[in-house]
Amino acid sequence: MKLSIIVPVYNVADYLNTCIKSLTIQDIDKDQFEIIAVNDGSTDTSLLVLEELKNEFVNLKIISQENQGLSGARNTGLNNALGQFILFVDADDYILPNVLKNLIDTAVFNKTDILEFGAKGITPHNKIVYSASASSNNKVLTGAEYLAEINYMSSACNKLYRLSFMNIHQLRFMPNVYIEDIEFNSRAVVLCDRIMAIDTIIAHFLQREGSITRTRNFAKKEKMIFDIFTVINSINDLAEQHVTTKSIAYIPLKKRVSSLVATMLIRVLKDTKSTSTKKEIITLLKSKNLYPTKFKPDTKDKRWFLYFANNYLVFSLSCFMFSKFNKLRHGS
Repeated sequence: MKLSIIVPVYNVADYLNTCIKSLTIQDIDKDQFEIIAVNDGSTDTSLLVLEELKNEFVNLKIISQENQGLSGARNTGLNNALGQFILFVDADDYILPNVLKNLIDTAVFNKTDILEFGAKGITPHNKIVYSASASSNNKVLTGAEYLAEINYMSSACNKLYRLSFMNIHQLRFMPNVYIEDIEFNSRAVVLCDRIMAIDTIIAHFLQREGSITRTRNFAKKEKMIFDIFTVINSINDLAEQHVTTKSIAYIPLKKRVSSLVATMLIRVLKDTKSTSTKKEIITLLKSKNLYPTKFKPDTKDKRWFLYFANNYLVFSLSCFMFSKFNKLRHGS
């Protein structure tokens, strides 16, 4: 079997038909790929929709489990996959028609461990909000070269992975954290010997209000902040313990760490209500020698932000003023 497509499913009944059917409007035979839908403890009608779809598509497999989150659902899919390659598709996204044959052929021909492709972000009304793609100009690179040369997307859903590569290196998603893709792909890219990028748009990613990056739930926002630190710590350990300072991958990894530090501090500034959270985050960063940051992120906005945020007094004053502004704006 050439391909296993893993679709985590949690309370997404309204999106499943579009997603699953997009995976079947392809130019490869049904017996050459499987769709593994992992029902992750859904409480809506997602399982019923899947069972109806299974009557129509014989290569759809359903696995039900108690809720383990996105990482747990993906890992379950990986542990049950039979395909040579793995494609992750979120249940509210979809794949464009007749694109999988060329994707698989490219991976087979170039013997890639990871093949990155392009994707577009769309609104529920099909308005394109971004288009993201990278190209290695038909060159197969090592993981270190890729980190140094390619500005790749952190998503796990715009890459085709070789299952044997993932199993050899025991690559699985960190459980119970948000932004697990960033942590996962940092490890995966460092470990791979053959990786390339094509700029072909393969997938559309739905940008919807209920996603964690756009949530208004305070508890989830605070969990996101501490999860970012967990991911920062993992990537920093990867750079310090598994990549030598002489490697061309070292500085790109450290820049990614600095970029995540900036993201976390921006969220501390905007999303926290207590000074204790701010102090705890700064203390955690200092304990890992990550504050103030020593490496500049690639993006100008984060470089400018860290120019001020690296000064603790300036950052503390900014947090205080931002908190006061929010209270005035919300009348509290």
